[in-house]
Amino acid sequence: MSEQQDALEDLESSGVLSALSWANASAYRRTMQDYDPDTGHDQGWIGSTAHKLLCDRLDRVFSTGKYAVDSPDAAFVGLDAVAAGLAPGDFRKMPIIAPGTVTRSDVNGSPGWRSGEWRFLLASFVCGESNRIPWPQKSPTKRLVASQRRPEGWLDSHPMLPFDAELDPSLDAIVQAVEGDTSEVTTLVVAHSVERELGIRELYLGRSRLNRRGGEAWFWKHDLLATDFGTPGTGSIPASPGPRPGTPGVQDAPVRLRRGVREGNDK
Repeated sequence: MSEQQDALEDLESSGVLSALSWANASAYRRTMQDYDPDTGHDQGWIGSTAHKLLCDRLDRVFSTGKYAVDSPDAAFVGLDAVAAGLAPGDFRKMPIIAPGTVTRSDVNGSPGWRSGEWRFLLASFVCGESNRIPWPQKSPTKRLVASQRRPEGWLDSHPMLPFDAELDPSLDAIVQAVEGDTSEVTTLVVAHSVERELGIRELYLGRSRLNRRGGEAWFWKHDLLATDFGTPGTGSIPASPGPRPGTPGVQDAPVRLRRGVREGNDK
């Protein structure tokens, strides 16, 4: 079985893939709802805002960051703190994932999450350019992640040059964070983008490849907006959802109440 199959099966069974799709849809829906070019918003504002909201939504669905709880039992006391600020339809559609299934695993200040042997960081890119993301021009953290050992069995006609931390001694901490536990975790990238005028968004999960000589930016990638594995596609920005209609005369069951919120910043 390939690394891609292993990763997708593990992350699908744990609910991570559905959580990533939900968080992305919620983040971009709210971003585009607030977008107002007349007040000075531009593409940079869209990218920055969507990125921050995506981090927030992932912390909500995974019970991490400021939405962390002390125990799995505490999560089921209630969730109205998690619902605050979300559209009613977003909250109702949010996957329910047991706390502890996914943990925060930041690398040098870059937000990251880990489920089992898989860690994933976020990266934005120019819409339509997912196969040509210039990882050598990205941050030191993203460059190093793209420099990880190649997947087993991968044949590459353009071998990657090793990441040279000696060029910048300050990168030692990043090298230790990414390479120090390679026997236990593989770091993937969740790449997201939107085409503002057409309202098309893209979302991929994959293993980045340090393309110093150009060419493919991935060893493998999966389109999280596709209906089937391996089927390329893009999704439109979802419209703001309303409450899910219920059966006339029957109240919805009170399945989500209040959950305590832990204050503090993750780095």
